[in-house]
Amino acid sequence: MNVFKGGLILGLVVLGLGSADISAQLSHGGSPAAWPVVDVYDSGAEVVEMPGIPKSATLNLGMEEKSASQPLRFAHPFFVSYSPDNSGSWQCNEDGSRTWHLAIRSLGAYSINLIFDRFVLHEGNSVFIYTPDQSAVLGALTYQNNNPEGILATAPIPGDEIIVELNIEAGAEEPELLIGAINHDYLNIFKVLEDDLKTSRMGYSSACHPEMSCESDELRLTNGQAVARLITDGTELCSGTLVNNTLLDGKPYFLTASHCLKGPNSHVASVFTFNYAVPHCQNNIEGAFLQTTSGSFIRARAADLDFVLLEMYEMPAPEYRPYWAGWSRTTTPLGPVYTIHHPQGDVKKISYSDNAPTNATFSYSGMVSNAHWLVGRWDRGATQGGSSGGGLFDASGRLIGGLSGGSATCANPVSDYFFRLNKAWNYYPEPEKQLAAWLAPVESNAMAIDGFDYYSETVKRYSNFTPSDEVGLFNLQGGSGYYSGHNSRGDRAFAEHFGFFSKATLHGFYILPASTAALQTYNVNIKVWGGTNAPEVVLWSMNNVDARALRINREYVVMLDSPLALNGNIWVGVELQYPSDGEDFALYQTAFRTEGPDNAWVRGADNIWRKLSDTGSGAGSASFMIDVLLSGVELIDTSDVIIDKGNFRISPNPARGTIDLYIYDLSGTARVDAFTLSGKLASSKNVMLNNGRGIMDISGLAPGVYIIRVEIEGKKYTGKLSVI
Repeated sequence: MNVFKGGLILGLVVLGLGSADISAQLSHGGSPAAWPVVDVYDSGAEVVEMPGIPKSATLNLGMEEKSASQPLRFAHPFFVSYSPDNSGSWQCNEDGSRTWHLAIRSLGAYSINLIFDRFVLHEGNSVFIYTPDQSAVLGALTYQNNNPEGILATAPIPGDEIIVELNIEAGAEEPELLIGAINHDYLNIFKVLEDDLKTSRMGYSSACHPEMSCESDELRLTNGQAVARLITDGTELCSGTLVNNTLLDGKPYFLTASHCLKGPNSHVASVFTFNYAVPHCQNNIEGAFLQTTSGSFIRARAADLDFVLLEMYEMPAPEYRPYWAGWSRTTTPLGPVYTIHHPQGDVKKISYSDNAPTNATFSYSGMVSNAHWLVGRWDRGATQGGSSGGGLFDASGRLIGGLSGGSATCANPVSDYFFRLNKAWNYYPEPEKQLAAWLAPVESNAMAIDGFDYYSETVKRYSNFTPSDEVGLFNLQGGSGYYSGHNSRGDRAFAEHFGFFSKATLHGFYILPASTAALQTYNVNIKVWGGTNAPEVVLWSMNNVDARALRINREYVVMLDSPLALNGNIWVGVELQYPSDGEDFALYQTAFRTEGPDNAWVRGADNIWRKLSDTGSGAGSASFMIDVLLSGVELIDTSDVIIDKGNFRISPNPARGTIDLYIYDLSGTARVDAFTLSGKLASSKNVMLNNGRGIMDISGLAPGVYIIRVEIEGKKYTGKLSVI
């Protein structure tokens, strides 16, 4: 039987880890006014309790597919009418500001999400939604999250208790805030990997779907950045694709299936989630699901062709690394073809068919004849509920359609139907029922266009991992604990090295905990360090992070409130605040390498930083599982740099006027460059070395800190100099 493949929705958890903006829906920094508490009854706010959900709400539990008449849901909606005027608790603050709290409890819910029937904020207003212990925080939501309809859908927050907080600065205009629906998750959409299930799979999709992050083809990986998970009405899940248009103007058009929008305001009450995929092909580690935007316009829709073109209210942020997929309206696409999708709301997957699709009719009531592509058989992977709207790409990597439904399963991967882009192009003459008016506003005869990266300075995810690396948690030899965390030798901090940058901009980073099993009330600090030969100065920090919030087997993306300009070397990592024999904490790391990157650093009990490979106890070259989000990267070639304080020395340091350069037992002419911390070349001189010593005039350098690079006999030496 042919069925639509909409269905189960998976939500998004947001950690409240301090001053960094690691929240979602293009949140705008800050933190809640209230202190963390144990439960809603300790918060001091008015608590509203939802009644138990009816048994009829859970009849679809365990059902993989649903017909269009009854979509598979994960949550039961309670329709309410809560506002600051009729509920909650107010507090007046000394600075003239006011704070409103409403605590919500829906006993037994695995997560809760909200629909605001009215959401209109002004400058000086902010909203946070969080768990009582603030291990999950959504916000701040501000006037920048307003949309033309005044409706807002929020991403799910785990657990059965949440607190809604509204802050109004002194003199600010009064907001309009009305909670219209509280959605109770009865399917456990997060399906967190517990400590005794570290090797199990998160999510609900079947095992046959290849992981998107295991893909090696660059174009397919790039197209994967165009695909997002779509949540509508807090109850439905689909997939879809960000698409390019002939103006190349970055309009955030998103193509998905019409049947994914069930209600009149589904496009408004929508959440688009980017980058939900397992990291580095590690299918036991859940990818972060923190990068979302909310709400959209309907630009074109034809239910009997089963397509809808949405335009997101907000541009996906550059940190989301979005890509606008190219398209083709060919009538004879070549194989192989593939679809990128979120089956059952799970992490991003890719399915392949070696053959070209054929013209076909999707035998579902009311569908236009001969308006679909038929994928006769998937050679790897299949589709499930939640895959609906997922794009079909041809052999050239261009979008040619989106999934309507079919009968394919992992057990029998045959007969899936995709609405045809060429049919949806101008089958109807009205702009609101065709793609042509929107995807080809100029060059209207274009048959195909390539994909497009809108942002001039692309943010990329940088990693020191290689495809051949084994990733895991490794016990310290000759002692207890882990190389990458708590151990008997008392290591205090763990950081991954990146650089040497002439310049770069840091937007955020990913951290992947492997062990927090016994943690109860302990804190850690998350930091970025700079330095020449080792982590020397703190460039950014987020202190007193409750380590309970760092769940194992799930990566966490930390977004900085303001991007950080870099130069030289940086280290990103975690610092323990409590005794090494207290509780266990560890990061994922690579197995020790015989060759390749050597980027893992450890600060020992003696407070000295060393490469992990230099700490003994059987350690070797390795990397911790920490990645960074960077733009504007310019690397200084340090492939032959000798970073050895014994061989290269600057004296005096700090200095003014002149300095002595010491490079052991070398003579000849050296080129000496001085770089500012922003990466700008401040000085370049030729300096004569005689028996390992040279004198350099620095009178032209303004007071400040510089990176000195010396090149002689094909080798390079670097050091840091303070000019006073």
